[in-house]
Amino acid sequence: MTNKAEDAATVAKRLKSIVDYVRDCQMRVGKGEIMDLQGLDKNVIDICDAIGRLPEKEGQALESQMSQLIDSLESLARMLKEQQEKFDITAEAR
Repeated sequence: MTNKAEDAATVAKRLKSIVDYVRDCQMRVGKGEIMDLQGLDKNVIDICDAIGRLPEKEGQALESQMSQLIDSLESLARMLKEQQEKFDITAEAR
C-alpha cells in the first residue's frame, strides 16, 4: 500500500519500474513465453492512486510516463490476445 506522504520522485520511480516490467513482459510474450501477470493490475491501480494523491503539478509531470504505461499495457494486451488466438487455432487443429 502506498504511503500518503509519498513524494513525486518515489512515485515516478515506481511508475518507471512498472513501465519497464510491462515492456519486459511484452518482449517475453513476443518470444512465446507464457507470463503470469498476477498482481500487475493491483500495481497499476496503486500507482494511479499514488499519482492522484500528488499535488496537481507533480502529477501532471508524470503524464508522459503514464501515457507510456497505457501504451505498453495496450500493446501487451494485443500480444496476449494474438498468442491466445494462436493457441486456440493450434488446439482446434488437433
